[in-house]
Parts: sequence; structure tokens; C-alpha cells
Amino acid sequence: MAIKPGFSLIELIVVIGLLSLLMLAISSTMLMSIISSNRIRTTSTVKNAGNFALSQLQGMIRNSKSIITCDSDNSTISFVNPDGGSTTILAESVDTFGKIASNSGTYITPGNVSVTDFTLTCEPDDDNPTLVKISFDMQDVVSTKRPTENPLLHFETSINIRNE
Repeated sequence: MAIKPGFSLIELIVVIGLLSLLMLAISSTMLMSIISSNRIRTTSTVKNAGNFALSQLQGMIRNSKSIITCDSDNSTISFVNPDGGSTTILAESVDTFGKIASNSGTYITPGNVSVTDFTLTCEPDDDNPTLVKISFDMQDVVSTKRPTENPLLHFETSINIRNE
């Protein structure tokens, strides 16, 4: 009997099994890379939006001429702008998402993020504040993202009022 060239069935099964394991490892690495990339992109977007909101709030409150009202219970503050107009800062719900808003009709936070747990505290008291503390949590509002890809970031600042 002559020996026929080729592969035996066992050799083919071993090669297919090894290739399957190799493809599983490669696809797992690619999936983790995509998830990590999405999380970094989302975190960066939310962090930039939160830092922008904090800097806008700090600038407006720090440069105000005076504080009209500060309501720590409702987390609102009204103050006189350098130009003599008044502004009120508060958190409101828009389309079930939280936004930081002013009475000028514009939102300080962009439309792709949601603000939760907005607190505004005036110290030493609401009647004569010299220090305003603001804190809030922010998250991307895209609902299709997994919780591991959509972290909740916390932002906090203290603002000394300098133009009292």
C-alpha cells in the first residue's frame, strides 16, 4: 500500500482548534481596545464639559458686583453682573436631563451631558455670603453606552467673592 500525501484528520482538528483559540484571543483584545477607547473618549468629553461649566461659574460669581440672593436649600444664586444686570444660576431638568442654567436663556452645560446632584452652598450664611461652594456630578446622556463606558464624574469648586 502506498502512502498518500496529505494531512490526517487528527492533524486538521488540532490546527483548527489552535486557530480558534488564536482568533478568540485576538477578538477579545480588539473588543477590550474598543471599549477602552470609548470610555476614554466619553470621559474626556464629560471632563471638558464639567471644567468649562466650573470655569464659567467661577468667572461669573467671582466677578459679580454683589450677591442678591443665595438659596442653599434650592441651590440657586442671584448676583449683580459687572455691567449692572442680574443673573440667576440654577439647575433645571430639560428633557429628563439636568442642566446648569442661567436666566439669560442659555445653558452653561452642553446638550450631550446630564448634570445630577447640583448643590450650591453659601458660607458663612445665605444672607451675607463670602464663599460659594458648587458641586455636581456629570455624565454623558447617550443611552446606548454601557455603564462601564459611561462614567459619572464629580466636579467641585469654592469661589471667594471679591467684589463685595
